[in-house]
Amino acid sequence: MMSEFCIRRPVATLLMSFALVLGGLFAYKFLPVAALPSAEFPVVNV
Repeated sequence: MMSEFCIRRPVATLLMSFALVLGGLFAYKFLPVAALPSAEFPVVNV
């Protein structure tokens, strides 16, 4: 079903692929990134 759609409408498939890539790049741009993230090491007290 999906393969039939992609074969019959290659332009729509290409546009959907570009939209997914652009959406991913846009989301990647807004990921929270810290230069020095706080790292908590696991500690077990006995």
